[in-house]
Amino acid sequence: MSAKQKPTISYIVALCGIMSGLALVMMFFLSMIPSFEYISPAVSGILIWVIRERLGVKYGIISYMAVGILCLFLTPNYEASLMYIFLLGYYPIVREFLMKLPTAVLRLAVKLAVYAAAAIVCYWLLINMFNMTQLLEDMGEFGEYGPWILLAMGAAAFVLYDLFLGLFRPFYEQVLKPKIQRRMK
Repeated sequence: MSAKQKPTISYIVALCGIMSGLALVMMFFLSMIPSFEYISPAVSGILIWVIRERLGVKYGIISYMAVGILCLFLTPNYEASLMYIFLLGYYPIVREFLMKLPTAVLRLAVKLAVYAAAAIVCYWLLINMFNMTQLLEDMGEFGEYGPWILLAMGAAAFVLYDLFLGLFRPFYEQVLKPKIQRRMK
């Protein structure tokens, strides 16, 4: 498909289906490995970003929502599913808009505010709606500062994820996109 040619419906369905399916498979299999429960939503979010990059924001959001709904029903790890739904699934799409903010300090502040709001809502749901009170019990070693330490550690990981997304775009543009376009002819 050339850059000027409008994608056909079959191309749209195929790309969205393959990338969404791959994102769901990543969420299903990687979230069963305990140390990968945060990596799987991040990788799945990057796959949804590829849809946004190739087809636009509308298809990226639709694919994100489809994978998010299916994650709740098909994946065994609710924590990974909610991290995908509340933050790591849509963030690569939203990041493009946040990068248009005028200053680096404002961009970082807004990104951290998005992270903090999403993490707080996610863990509130896990504890109160899914009755995963063991999350609070596991933080008992840190005392009353446990939730704040966890939030700060998550913010550091989120900043690294954001930096990775910034480095991934040029890699995608220079290496992956030409390979994909060669195969699509």
